[in-house]
Amino acid sequence: MYSYVWDKKTGGYLLTTQIGKFVANEIRPVFAPELSLTGLGRFFEYDRRETRPLLWAQKNVYLKNGEKIAQLNNTQYGKPLNIQVFFEGKLKLEPVDVASMVTANADIMDIVVADAKRRTKELYDADIGRCDIAYIAFSGGKDSVALLDLCHRVLPLSVPVIFSDTDMELPDTYKVWEEIQTRYPEREFICARAGTSALENWRTFAPPSRTIRWCCSVHKSTPALMCLKYKLHKAAVRVMAFVGVRGDESYSRSFYEDAKDGAKNASQLNRMPILDWGAHELWLYILANDLLVNCAYKKGLTRVGCLMCPESSEKYEWFVDKAYPRLLKPYNDIIISTSSKSFKTAEEQIEFIGSLNWQARKNGLILRDTITNPLEVGAGLKTTFQSPHFLKDLFYEWIKTLGMVVKERETDRQRLKLPNTLDDGILFSYYAPYTGGGTVTFEFRSKEEQASLLPVLRSFLRKVSACVVCRSCEAECPVGAMSVKDNKLKISATKCIKCRKCYNSDNNYCWRYKSMFKPETEKNNVMRSIANYENFGLREKGNYLWVSTLVELGDKFFPWHENHPLGKNMVKSAARIWFTQAGLIFANDKKPTILVELFRKFGGASSLGWEYIWLTLANNAILIKWFITSTEIGTTYTIEQLVRMLSESNPTLGKSTIDGGLNALKDMLSKSPLGGEGAVTLPEMKGRTVVSLTRESKDVHPLTLLYGLYLIANKAERGSFTVRELMTADIESTFVSPLVAFGITPDTFKKQCEGLRSKYPDYISTTFTHGNDGLEVFQNRYTIEDIISLALGE
Repeated sequence: MYSYVWDKKTGGYLLTTQIGKFVANEIRPVFAPELSLTGLGRFFEYDRRETRPLLWAQKNVYLKNGEKIAQLNNTQYGKPLNIQVFFEGKLKLEPVDVASMVTANADIMDIVVADAKRRTKELYDADIGRCDIAYIAFSGGKDSVALLDLCHRVLPLSVPVIFSDTDMELPDTYKVWEEIQTRYPEREFICARAGTSALENWRTFAPPSRTIRWCCSVHKSTPALMCLKYKLHKAAVRVMAFVGVRGDESYSRSFYEDAKDGAKNASQLNRMPILDWGAHELWLYILANDLLVNCAYKKGLTRVGCLMCPESSEKYEWFVDKAYPRLLKPYNDIIISTSSKSFKTAEEQIEFIGSLNWQARKNGLILRDTITNPLEVGAGLKTTFQSPHFLKDLFYEWIKTLGMVVKERETDRQRLKLPNTLDDGILFSYYAPYTGGGTVTFEFRSKEEQASLLPVLRSFLRKVSACVVCRSCEAECPVGAMSVKDNKLKISATKCIKCRKCYNSDNNYCWRYKSMFKPETEKNNVMRSIANYENFGLREKGNYLWVSTLVELGDKFFPWHENHPLGKNMVKSAARIWFTQAGLIFANDKKPTILVELFRKFGGASSLGWEYIWLTLANNAILIKWFITSTEIGTTYTIEQLVRMLSESNPTLGKSTIDGGLNALKDMLSKSPLGGEGAVTLPEMKGRTVVSLTRESKDVHPLTLLYGLYLIANKAERGSFTVRELMTADIESTFVSPLVAFGITPDTFKKQCEGLRSKYPDYISTTFTHGNDGLEVFQNRYTIEDIISLALGE
């Protein structure tokens, strides 16, 4: 994208030939309706009927000729607005001279638009041969309006426009949808909807959250794909979707490439021709071509999305409530009614909704109605699963994704015959008591068979426990083996190729299961152990060089004695636990591991060594795992927010336990190489006190990735993974991958893995071509100690 400077002559801005990169700092035009709705209008003199922009804004700040003149504070749902102005008296506003601004920027915009049109056609021509159909995604926002206009100019008229009506759209968005069809009468427009209303699904799945965005799959991508299946009369389709995603909308999107296969759905190729456009270029294109502007923008909304969105900000919900009164109430009621939290007053309910606490949940722990893992009981080679959530019909449909069910003629018993095997299969029995639920017992023929199949069976039974036929899995199926009739799932045993792509999607086996699953950690209360650090973190700065001291003392670091360089509590409690969880000492005898040799060779502040430590802690220390899986890269969290988040996700924890754990976290991240510029976290200090923490993405050594892959292979007891399954994790996940721990983008990860494969072919293999994203490490042949030895040899 190009940079820009403010232009007093037009009241707008001028693009410059300098290339810029802006993330989450967009400018937007401000119209008269916004000034009236917020109350800002009383500070200005302007024509209330003016339709051109009057000001510009960045986030909560209002600008005139690039100078800050006003700011909105406390934009939180249910609370009064606080307006701050930076001038005396009343300020007269003249509308932006849009025509002159467009003319002044025409030369550069001609280049921008020509490049986008060329790239759009290139993307289409390059891959349409691999697809059944292409379509233009439309949401009613500024990005999709501009994208549609660009695509209309260069793509064949056979490419339809699809609007996924989530049933949660803003009223003004529906008006745009009606109007936009009249502007391009030659092109086909399709409206896709889920079979169930949004409010009903909010009750069925529980409200979505930032990490459980079932709504996008159930109400957006899946309906669009199902529409195309019906249109083409095909059970399975491969589609190309042109989407209006831009890189400066968020930190994560700034890493996107404009061509991505299988990003949202295994059957879909996403193409993003305006990815490099900034908001300033986008608005110029809209204004220059007199495109439709959703009135939601004119009322002050910075984005056009669903009424109640788990990704929305406090400011967004404030504006939605003011612009469209009473429309949020049904969603707010569901948020309150599905929560297990006790609210004493209406004010507490408003605070819970307005502070967006409901967006932060990672599972069903704080829900009133939940789904639990099936009870699992082992007796030798027999394993029995029991759950009140099992439904017999779903059990016998979903089991077709594993193999063929064969009944013995003599005994009427059942066997699960696995694909590519010649034996009789695994004996099993299913029992459904009249009280509901079900019990299933599998009889394995060897310990090896039991160990290899139990993880797959657990995933299968989670789907049986939670499936409500939302059709997300049907959209994932590459061969059209799934269908729905009379709201009942049907899986074709002959079509199903047992690829289990319906298991390995981002939804962690099932969106409803992920949303409503109640972790067993509440029973075991593993999180209580965070108090055992005695408020100390793993230090390696200043006067307390823990790792360096371990290198120096070796076997003599433990036990503590009067002449020990570290304090008694540091050694006896904190260091013992941190060193064990970081992989620096063995748990049984407290002897140093080979990882200590890495610090002996490269020093106590070794970047590679601390990358290994962070990965190991992410998988062994529940406090670090919680912090990584509960926070977003690039988002700053105050300590008060972290306290609230930890309390909400672990309601049985006492205040002293929460404070002690977070004190230890703050101590480590402010007193070790894990915190600071270029590290995995950035602590904000006020004097000697940590007031906030921000997780940062980090470029890591390729051997860190290899170490991490072998580490999680041991955790998962398997060496094969897909990149998609490595992209997400929560507190209940078996492992935390390097992508999650360091905020590595999938494309960067793939490139580094390819480099590792070239250099260390005996340690890793990859399959990243033709839409595949599989990799394998050989944990039965090599260990993490072997990977550390590779690092020591470099």
